[in-house]
Amino acid sequence: MTSPIVSQNDGPSITVKQLMKSPTIIPRRVINIMDQQFIVDPLLRKGGDAVSGLVLYYESTPLFTSDNPQVMDEFGEIPVTNGSIGKPRVVRSVRRALGVRVSKQMIDRNNVEAVNTQISQVSNTMVRSWEDALFSALVANASVQTLTTDAAWGASGSHIRKDVNAAKFLIKNAASDAAGKNKLGFVADTLVISTESEFDFLNSGEVSQPYVGNIASENLQYTGVLPNKFVGLDVLVSWRLSVYIPSGAMVLQRKVVGSISDERVLSATPMYPEGNGPNGGPREVWRTDTTRASAIAIDQPLAAVVITGVTAGETVPVTGGTITLTS
Repeated sequence: MTSPIVSQNDGPSITVKQLMKSPTIIPRRVINIMDQQFIVDPLLRKGGDAVSGLVLYYESTPLFTSDNPQVMDEFGEIPVTNGSIGKPRVVRSVRRALGVRVSKQMIDRNNVEAVNTQISQVSNTMVRSWEDALFSALVANASVQTLTTDAAWGASGSHIRKDVNAAKFLIKNAASDAAGKNKLGFVADTLVISTESEFDFLNSGEVSQPYVGNIASENLQYTGVLPNKFVGLDVLVSWRLSVYIPSGAMVLQRKVVGSISDERVLSATPMYPEGNGPNGGPREVWRTDTTRASAIAIDQPLAAVVITGVTAGETVPVTGGTITLTS
């Protein structure tokens, strides 16, 4: 009799009991899922440690001294200038944490799915919470520049390049004085768009226009993949951006616009019993706690520009009628 060919999972399956043999396996899985998922880390520079839970910073500190260098005669005394600092601000560290629990019943019944679901949910929620913290801090800062497009990016007649270049212009010409003489010297290098704007990009003939001739195979409408660069900017997609900036996009200079200071770096505890006693304590439960305590400081808000009005209601045909998507 011929043996049937059956499908196999990648690699051997692992039981909950095996996961619990080492108290660090589940915490490591939680941390590994979050590795390089925080948008806050590539956009903000690493600040000093928030040892006391508070971080003092100076907003919009000029990059130049208040005095020009002097033309010196021989033996002349070199003058000392006083540096300028921005407005003093204080931001406090915020601790965000979630735990994963494994019960004795989950071990006995080998409920791997319940364990994996918790690991994924905790990891995703921690990443989401810090993305929310970043955008809420940017939106709350009144000095962040804004501009409004006169045509939604998904509509006919849109001018995505013009809007992004206008934002780059505002950042490059940002100055520490009202007259605009003391330029801060910022150079935009990043464009952050929402998942709604992502499809406007992919469908835009204006964006895909350069991909002709011998690079036609790289056309966005063909590949369905966003470009690594758009008008010289790295493109990042955030599904939380539209929550804080409805119908918006953001252009900024990363590692300049602000900083993040850790009081407690992202960490997860080894599995421990939830209560005293063997077998997980009286509740027969073990847990691991994932924590990050950090302070976000937007100290150069003029290095960011919010573009509003980029997403409009879009009508999508469906069986039996149409459905309108709104931002």
